[in-house]
Amino acid sequence: MTDAGLIECATEFRAGILDGRSSEMMCAVVSWPLAGFLRFSGVECECVSGDLSGGNHVWIKLDDGRVLDATADQFGNFPPVYLGEPLAIHMQDREP
Repeated sequence: MTDAGLIECATEFRAGILDGRSSEMMCAVVSWPLAGFLRFSGVECECVSGDLSGGNHVWIKLDDGRVLDATADQFGNFPPVYLGEPLAIHMQDREP
């Protein structure tokens, strides 16, 4: 799947789950099923989580080491779906 396809897929998947609600504290609700769908579609990935400011955040790590974070916007000036190198919010990763 191309990068544009990943972003489009994650954006539509997120919209279906959130149904207009905020992404705040919804990272696991979006990321776990999205990762399953992506794996079913042939995208090598895994969900990871990390401790962040006394809480927990879940995102998807792609096989090439990049991050697909479908709830990045809950942390401020990030797009709703972030695809790229790990950011500070992704530095404490561990497998859940």
